[in-house]
Amino acid sequence: MPDSLVIARETFWDFGPPFNYYDLIQIKRRNEGLAVEQVLVTPPGQACMQPAKVEDRSVVLHESMEELLAGRNPCAIPEKELHREVKRCRKCLVFSGVYVAMQASCSGKDRQLRMDILDRDIYDSRTQTPANTSWTMLLLSRLNDSLGPGSEAEPMFKVEVAVRKPVPNSPLIGQIVGGNFDQLFGPQVEVSKIAQEASRPLPPPPSVEIESAAPFAPVSPVLPIYPPIAKAARVEGLVNVTFDVDMEGKAQNVAFADEGRLKMIEMGVKDAVMQWSFPKEAWGRSGRASIRFNLNCHAGSS
Repeated sequence: MPDSLVIARETFWDFGPPFNYYDLIQIKRRNEGLAVEQVLVTPPGQACMQPAKVEDRSVVLHESMEELLAGRNPCAIPEKELHREVKRCRKCLVFSGVYVAMQASCSGKDRQLRMDILDRDIYDSRTQTPANTSWTMLLLSRLNDSLGPGSEAEPMFKVEVAVRKPVPNSPLIGQIVGGNFDQLFGPQVEVSKIAQEASRPLPPPPSVEIESAAPFAPVSPVLPIYPPIAKAARVEGLVNVTFDVDMEGKAQNVAFADEGRLKMIEMGVKDAVMQWSFPKEAWGRSGRASIRFNLNCHAGSS
């Protein structure tokens, strides 16, 4: 049985973003059982709403390595078996699944093993999943039960302002950031770069400001709310509005110069302008205003 085990997992879906999720699980023997540490590395999803993030968690399992692995020794699995299982569906259409790479410490030497869990293995009970792949699925299921769900279990579409949580400080995360495990995840992605991106500052949050109001400025005007659906749809721009001021200083007959262009935003603008108050010299007159909605998010931002 291995003295320690590292599992690199890429979970992928045909919907997103993000479409791929990465995590690394390190298992080490301890006197009290097994120390399990997991680091989750999530790529950025929708620009500026779902930044890249790194999370960690750990648990102690009061069992032996033999019990966790259900008696199967990854140091003793024949290479031909592994190769045959990975090749089993080279021409299949795969829309979601899990790529797994294990690094087992076998008598002082590291051995790498790869298993591909396909969507049919997960969702179709009729599939005859090969023995080692099936064993891998059971192992990951046990670890998930102990550690909890990953980032892929969170809502896909987020409308709240992104908050950057500090990247935890641990030796394992330091190794991931330093690129020590990039080769375990494979050449298709550098997980270290995603982890490094999670430490960068976020752009400023979406903003709303009154660019102009003429011929009279409102008194302490209420700003429109940036509708969450508009932020999710990445709608931004300048809304030009006209209105009449009644004999009590309130805005009435609110209309839009470019009605329909920014439909997601206009209703919030109307609700806000209807609450504006104007000085007495504006009573009985007409006015106009321009209100800027800005995502403050560049296409390349996370």
